[in-house]
Amino acid sequence: MPKHLQSCLSKHLGTGTRGPNEKTYYLHVSAAYNPDYFLHLAVFGTTTLKELDSFLRDIWLECCGHLSQFSISGCYGTEIKMSRKIHQALKPGDTLYYEYDFGDTTALEIKAKGRFPGILQDNRNIYILARNSQPSIPCDQCGKALAEFICTECSWDGESGWLCANCSKGHDCGEDMFLKVVNSPRTGVCVYNG
Repeated sequence: MPKHLQSCLSKHLGTGTRGPNEKTYYLHVSAAYNPDYFLHLAVFGTTTLKELDSFLRDIWLECCGHLSQFSISGCYGTEIKMSRKIHQALKPGDTLYYEYDFGDTTALEIKAKGRFPGILQDNRNIYILARNSQPSIPCDQCGKALAEFICTECSWDGESGWLCANCSKGHDCGEDMFLKVVNSPRTGVCVYNG
């Protein structure tokens, strides 16, 4: 997919009125500990990290207004200010690390796959080129049907807690402990429901 998107992106960018050095970055965003969750994004170079943060929250992460940060190495002390622009923070081949919620942290890796002259035709700063399909996670109890819910109580106790609709009906912890399985690396965490 990255090879196709790189060749395709260069053909579909246009010229605009944002300045003589207009550049669009191709970013691959993935969950740091589960690469089944990914986004391929086209991001205009003058987009701030704060705008990217808002985008990631809207599509994948926001549950309770937790803090977040971008960093160079994923280590404390290497944070990058949210006011920095993509073209200041990344060059092709670089990786940024992103963390949302410092209690039940969701960690992402953002790799700059390329930089292309031109802008997206509809003048959006961030555009989704592709994203993962919902991973197929089987029910922990029957092992046959796909999980539709996660029991947060079981998950907290170290059990997986992935349940299909049928098995969830007789589950001891009760429906108030369930979260929906959603297409996000934050599925089953905190109160995230998509």
